[in-house]
Amino acid sequence: MLRFHHVNLGVPEGGAEAEAQFLVDLLGYRRLDPPAEFPSARWFEGDDGKQIHLSEDPEHRPAARAHVAVELGDGLADLEQRLEKIGYPFTARDTMDLRVVFCQDPAGNRWELRGTVSRN
Repeated sequence: MLRFHHVNLGVPEGGAEAEAQFLVDLLGYRRLDPPAEFPSARWFEGDDGKQIHLSEDPEHRPAARAHVAVELGDGLADLEQRLEKIGYPFTARDTMDLRVVFCQDPAGNRWELRGTVSRN
């Protein structure tokens, strides 16, 4: 059975810690200890077991359209409030029962954060 395991995101040299803070503090990923054969790697895992790996790249150029999309369900509303509180730039739109928030991480990689439309 084909199953998604991880995505490896590029970050500029020296940018891994800012990226780690975005993943852990905003999105709720956990830090993992990478295998010994990858001592400089940064690995993170979500509650669903899916992982994000970071690779520093001296020639990092964020893609114009490529992005990572993650489902947050009802948790998207809380994340939106945290983003607003700290002044983190994002855009949002609703389509039927789906709310989608778009933002860029500190390395300039695009994120599509998907959740349910709040009915407050």
